[in-house]
Amino acid sequence: MARSKRRWRAALVVLVALLALALGVVALRAETSALRRRLVSETRARMEARFPRPVQGGSALPGRFGALSAAAWDALAAQQARSTDVEFCRAVRDGEVPFLVAPASCLRELEEGRPALEALLLATHAAEGGPPPGLGALDVPAPAGRPRTWVTAAYAAKMAALRLRGALAHGEMDGALGTCADLLALARDASLGTALEGRLAAMTVSEVAFRPCAAALDAAPAASKRNAEELLAQVSAGAPPFAETLADWSMLVRLKTFAPYLGEALRELPSVAQRWAEEGRPRASMRMVDALAVGDAWHHLQARLDEVVAAAGRPPAEAVERLTALSGVDAPFWNPRARVVFPELGRMAMSDARVRAQLLLLRRAAVVDALRAETGRWPSAAELPPDLRSTGERPLGIEASGWEAVLSDPSVPRGGLELTVHADR
Repeated sequence: MARSKRRWRAALVVLVALLALALGVVALRAETSALRRRLVSETRARMEARFPRPVQGGSALPGRFGALSAAAWDALAAQQARSTDVEFCRAVRDGEVPFLVAPASCLRELEEGRPALEALLLATHAAEGGPPPGLGALDVPAPAGRPRTWVTAAYAAKMAALRLRGALAHGEMDGALGTCADLLALARDASLGTALEGRLAAMTVSEVAFRPCAAALDAAPAASKRNAEELLAQVSAGAPPFAETLADWSMLVRLKTFAPYLGEALRELPSVAQRWAEEGRPRASMRMVDALAVGDAWHHLQARLDEVVAAAGRPPAEAVERLTALSGVDAPFWNPRARVVFPELGRMAMSDARVRAQLLLLRRAAVVDALRAETGRWPSAAELPPDLRSTGERPLGIEASGWEAVLSDPSVPRGGLELTVHADR
């Protein structure tokens, strides 16, 4: 009998301990004060952020890219609304058809947009980055009547690529190289202070620029190639890492989800946060079970987003694999509030790595072509400057045959890259 009582007492002690542990876990999951402080701190840091970066050649213009480009952005958006050619002479831009036989409609559109395009490209020489009003990560849509969108960046890129082909066709090599550098700088500036949405637009701009820029570098004289490589190096140095882009996106996801629970701290935050708070405002008083569900969702989402940012800092192939896996992770079944659908981050990481590799390959091609002109022979990959040499298991290949050489980078996600350069005769 005494032994039975002892067993019951021991079982009761264990049950009480487990209950206390469960209550402790519940209390920890419901407690979000540290998460709130972190979100407010990150949001305020983004509000106050500035974006100085190298300028591609010449003196920097006073001011920010966004302020200097806003009027041109609006003019191009208005012209795009009137455009009847969605692809804007794609075959000419990609070099499949000579510029001299470009359709008259494309040429008229190019001439009509020339002043706005020149102003937009000139704005990439501003001393600081930062997007046009309405396109920043924490901006409300602006202007109210016709809010700016990132679609305009792709339209401007196509127009600039066609302008570049026109300069080449008329023997204006320096003009073509300058347009190339400014076009890639547009992609850089679209990436600053804009989180994931601006970076996706920047990837489109870079893809549009790649083949026309390669043609401009190949056609330029050796001295111009050296100068162009320096300009592209400055552009490359100003582009934010993909992990930084995803850190901004992480802040936005949490702010949009949990703004209703920030209380008085909302007064310190931008108006878009207050709008999100109104849209998702909870009942005046939450029950304990609601507070627990919100707290658990916040802890769960914070941990998942921290893993995303950490994964984005890995080498490209590893980042793609890990971000693909994280994109497929779902919320625990017992808490529907924790369900936040992520975009295909692995695919985005792959595209990001590809456009960075394209810019690097353009720089390599310029130097390889210049070395051939200076020495009379094609260099090996080991003879390139240190910052252009290969790292990793799949090195850059340079396969020379007479007057041309093929540069191949097999390490690039989504199939590798190739670029052909021709010796100056």
